Amino acid sequence: MIDYIYLIIEPLGYAIVLYWVILLLEEIYKCLQPFPDIKKKYGQDCWAVITGATDGIGKAYCQELVKQNVNVCMIIRNKEKGEKLVQELSANSSSKFRIVIADFVRCAEVDFFDKIYEQIKDLDIGILINNVGVSMKNPFERQSEVDIRQMLTINIFPVLFLTKKVLPIMKSRKSRSAIINLSSIAGRLPLPFHQTYSATKAFDDHFSQSLAIETEGIDILSHRPFFVTTPLTNYEKEAGAITPEQCARGGLQRLGLEVTSHGYWYHRVMGILLTYIIPQFIRTRQLKQVLIKRAKKNQ
Repeated sequence: MIDYIYLIIEPLGYAIVLYWVILLLEEIYKCLQPFPDIKKKYGQDCWAVITGATDGIGKAYCQELVKQNVNVCMIIRNKEKGEKLVQELSANSSSKFRIVIADFVRCAEVDFFDKIYEQIKDLDIGILINNVGVSMKNPFERQSEVDIRQMLTINIFPVLFLTKKVLPIMKSRKSRSAIINLSSIAGRLPLPFHQTYSATKAFDDHFSQSLAIETEGIDILSHRPFFVTTPLTNYEKEAGAITPEQCARGGLQRLGLEVTSHGYWYHRVMGILLTYIIPQFIRTRQLKQVLIKRAKKNQ
């Protein structure tokens, strides 16, 4: 009887080891890939359309793309901040810029995305980065219904409807195109005190994966960063957060290599630990302690 058990367990053990070796080799291969030449990959005169582009991760994506002289269209609500950023970015770049003013608080209005489309339909849109989003850090019973509705619309509607508007433009291009949707680790691992935010980011993540299966010629990436030092999250560097620049560069480096990614190498390591190695009850307890500590510090 024991011999029969060994006959079953031994090959199973080899299979598990082989599985982890393959995952490790795949990860090493992806990490060794050079940073992509965006214009070569997505068109010499292509445009990147970025929502929420004047702060945090959105701004960092602009900075990284402008380094390669990619044209940038910012969909933002503050014209003054946008013009200041354009002045800053254009100092050492030949990129072209366009500013589209739109307040995503109103994105549930029927013609909201039609108005945006009319201002971008003439562009050769090679890259769409759905970055705009809002967050809350309160227990669910303390969240107002106004804030909940705002989070649902801002975190979900642009990903859906702006993608729907831009997709026909991308499909008509001769070059490849790309869509980056900003999800979050919260969309993969439930986070206490971020329950509504976590649900919206899970929607963005699953929408991205589903669209990637049915769409050819377009590199779709659900970018799932952990903590990032942005005005939205307010996480400090010592809390394990990375900079917006590291986050954006990590996302662009994975574009075309995979459909979902935590991006920057440090976040990828955290993703492997939290998802595959650390037991769920330990993971949940530690995340809860970190988030409670952060909430008290920011009160």
